[in-house]
Amino acid sequence: ESQVKWGEHLVMSGGCGDCHTPKKMGPHGPEDDSTLLLSGHPAKMPPPEVDRNAMESKGLFVSNDLTAWVGPWGISYRANLTSDITGIGMWNEDQFLFAIRNGKLKGLAGSRMLLPPMPWQSFRNLTDDELKAIFSYLKFTKPIVNVVPPSAPPVIQRKM
Repeated sequence: ESQVKWGEHLVMSGGCGDCHTPKKMGPHGPEDDSTLLLSGHPAKMPPPEVDRNAMESKGLFVSNDLTAWVGPWGISYRANLTSDITGIGMWNEDQFLFAIRNGKLKGLAGSRMLLPPMPWQSFRNLTDDELKAIFSYLKFTKPIVNVVPPSAPPVIQRKM
């Protein structure tokens, strides 16, 4: 129980919900949608529409709920971190540690790299005990069914 509480502290202070919890507009701006805590980009939400010409000058686009990010790498959608099988429900601790230490999707050696803005290069500096506490907390979260869309490659526009 204390490991789960420690993991919750690390997740909340580490800003995981900043990207993995959809936002809704509140009286003071965007705030976490507490009913969707750590559930990632909502599956029912269409892909963000992006003006590629504006992207060239600005370089980055973020969806209104802050769960989809568009940049030179393409479109990345924040993952479901809840204990549901559409999240990390089927993961084991070794997969989680491998994902964070190596930046690999689903903690699988042959998978693609985790995409921005996921700061795995910083999180990999956490100790094994810290990462295990985070994993314990995530496995304890309320399961939320949410199949996050796969990432999309960059759209290359040719200048005429």
